[in-house]
Amino acid sequence: MSNYNTFNSNAEGGVTPAIINTNVETEALLGDTERDVSVTRKMNTNRQENQNPVSWLQITMNFAIHGLLLIFTIYVIYVSFSQGAFLFSWHPTLMTVGYAIFMTEAILSFSENNLLARNRNFKWRVKYHWILQAIGGASVAAGFIIILTNKFINEKSHFQTNHAIVGLVTIIVTALVAAGGIWTKYSYDLREYLRPVYAKLIHAALGGAVYILAVTALILGMNSDFFERYSFSSAKWVGGFILILTGVYILTKPLTTCIARFKTAFMRASL
Repeated sequence: MSNYNTFNSNAEGGVTPAIINTNVETEALLGDTERDVSVTRKMNTNRQENQNPVSWLQITMNFAIHGLLLIFTIYVIYVSFSQGAFLFSWHPTLMTVGYAIFMTEAILSFSENNLLARNRNFKWRVKYHWILQAIGGASVAAGFIIILTNKFINEKSHFQTNHAIVGLVTIIVTALVAAGGIWTKYSYDLREYLRPVYAKLIHAALGGAVYILAVTALILGMNSDFFERYSFSSAKWVGGFILILTGVYILTKPLTTCIARFKTAFMRASL
């Protein structure tokens, strides 16, 4: 049997890729000694991933997913400004750009199907991931402030619709994920409070939850009075299809991997 076992070498969604010796796998992931954690950390940040040749199917899916999200975003921006450049117009624009473009690309930074990142090492991917998340987070925060300001100016009630309620929950969980991302980045220094492997898994799981919430909020936004009034009649169905299709493509592998790693980690911890 080979001395090495590939453990999630093509991981997505912020879950840490690693190539771990099967003889010390348990200690490397869950061990308490500084040496084991240090070795694993060094392997994760310095290695160049071995990639299989990209297939035409991967290339096609990569362009299709990016193309669909770009079309969706452009259409949302068009409808948002179709009646003029109002303060409200920036809310759907910034929210869609933040979640559908930047945060989607941040998740795909760990995907083998992402043509931009697939041949990059893990250290580069982590940096690319947090930069995109930071830009996306800033866009989302600005969009949230704008809708609050618009409500105050027009003396309207806050968080009265399903879209608004789900949107608020999404913003809160997004803030938690951002904090978790900072914790994960410095998880080795904080290992006495939470083991790095758990910090990374929690961050990945919450990241997947945020994306599901964001897709839900965007779909509900397409069903709002504003978009039903100014977009074509079947736009909400087309937009919903695009968001669900791309969401399944983006999240299936990272969430499946995350669940498997949670089971592995807790089973070993109970031994």
